[in-house]
Amino acid sequence: MSKYYLLMFLVMGIALYYAFIRDPCNRQVRTDFSSKHPSYEIVDSRPSEGSPESVRCNISYREPDSDQVYRDTWLYIFSKKGWEFSKVLEARMEEKAL
Repeated sequence: MSKYYLLMFLVMGIALYYAFIRDPCNRQVRTDFSSKHPSYEIVDSRPSEGSPESVRCNISYREPDSDQVYRDTWLYIFSKKGWEFSKVLEARMEEKAL
């Protein structure tokens, strides 16, 4: 039974590694966005479409002193150096109010 728990722990560890380290829409897009817009508040970032070569990341954010939430779609390309920002596909799309 302990082998089962060890295997389950290992699988969860690999999944978390991919989700938080390898996924450019988690750490990389937040770092890149914050370097370009240091005073903006990031609300959320997640992948919308992806393949082993490229991924589209949706990032939701607020401008300073504003309640309006905007969404950009950024494209990341995988190269020998890892995931690299390519371009902004869509910018300043207003998020629908909940």
